[in-house]
Amino acid sequence: MSFSFHRGSLALDFAGTVGARASAAPEERLPDAEALRRWLSEAGLLEDARPGDADLAAARSLREAIFRVFSDAIDGRRIDAGALAIVNRAAGGLRLGAPRIDPLLKVRWVTEAPVTLALGRIAADAMERLSREPERLGRCAREDCGALLLSRSRSERRRWCSMELCGNRAKVAAYRARAKGK
Repeated sequence: MSFSFHRGSLALDFAGTVGARASAAPEERLPDAEALRRWLSEAGLLEDARPGDADLAAARSLREAIFRVFSDAIDGRRIDAGALAIVNRAAGGLRLGAPRIDPLLKVRWVTEAPVTLALGRIAADAMERLSREPERLGRCAREDCGALLLSRSRSERRRWCSMELCGNRAKVAAYRARAKGK
């Protein structure tokens, strides 16, 4: 299984590791520590480390906290203090590493705690999006999706987490409904 990175932000892509969140049967895309390792690797956050069960639990906790904080912000609700504390605590993982640039001008993070650092980078991205672009946050318009997304469009708000997935499904459903009504 390959992961998708199309929601406009690292933190939102991480929250998207629960698919069809708004449906009756959400899909857990991080069922085990190996799936977490693959996601972190595909996101460019982890090279050689092997997360364990405790890392998976911390990652899922961060993911749900990110989803809650973003949802509260999008819906104009008071931000859940517990979820905010989890995001802030995870961001502390940034203290455990430092970026270095190599001769090929590629940035690599040096750390003794690669998974904790990776989760810290995700939390920091969530903080950036929430503090700098809250007006650009939204949800996928497909009813059973529920994915959070970031719209960078100048002309109109982004409606779908992915045009290829949810946008296409919605357009096909609308076409079928129109055809049925004729």
